[in-house]
Amino acid sequence: MSDPGYYRFPTIWRDTIVFAAEDDLWTVPSTGGVARRLTSNLGEVNYPALSPDGQWLAFVGREEGMPEVYLMPAPGGVARRMTYLNDRCQVLGWTADSQSILFASPARHFFRGEYEIYRIERTAENGAAAPVPVGPARAIAYGPAGQVVIGRNTGDPARWKRYRGGTAGYLWIDAAGSGTFRRMSELPGNITSPMLISGRVWYLSDAEGVGNLYSCLPDGSDRKRHTDHDDYYARHAQTDGRRIVYQCGAEIWLF
Repeated sequence: MSDPGYYRFPTIWRDTIVFAAEDDLWTVPSTGGVARRLTSNLGEVNYPALSPDGQWLAFVGREEGMPEVYLMPAPGGVARRMTYLNDRCQVLGWTADSQSILFASPARHFFRGEYEIYRIERTAENGAAAPVPVGPARAIAYGPAGQVVIGRNTGDPARWKRYRGGTAGYLWIDAAGSGTFRRMSELPGNITSPMLISGRVWYLSDAEGVGNLYSCLPDGSDRKRHTDHDDYYARHAQTDGRRIVYQCGAEIWLF
């Protein structure tokens, strides 16, 4: 993207990228070009996620004050408020059938930093969201054979660079889809944005000083670094199962 701007929170589906800029959502082809505005809201919008079928776009909006989950057609249109949390939230993605939105929120926790993952049906009318039974978590990714990876304390490492304390981000994996999770303690750094693609766990980490894109096998072996950013952190990665899109500095990058 050649025009100056600050482009954040990208999401991708095939040849379509949606991102946040100037407190609104925009869409642009993955090959680049002129971006088209999708929203014109009174409040800030962020954390968009395109559905796996490419038909829907979920995001966090502040149209009525507090951040809530909203839903709109991916090409544009009227957005519908989905939740009534009255608290922080972050859209994480969708279930594979494009029927439910996944999001994280501390709304039902006494400790404000303790996030839980919820799902809400795309057709829901009353804001009823059901917790996903994985315990405290802030990120989640599913594999084609039932594998699950969750992230705990997986905020944005770019806001707390090279932090290695007790609330650094880390991953847990259920590699067999059996419901039994193992902490991936062999992965160094402050970790976020877990993804399951082609039999590997992909994630962002600042293990070598600056946030970059890494991957490993489900057992934590064969760790590889795939990007070489040394000035700005790679942030807010998402995938459509084939490619990964993320923010670095003020730009959107495609891997």
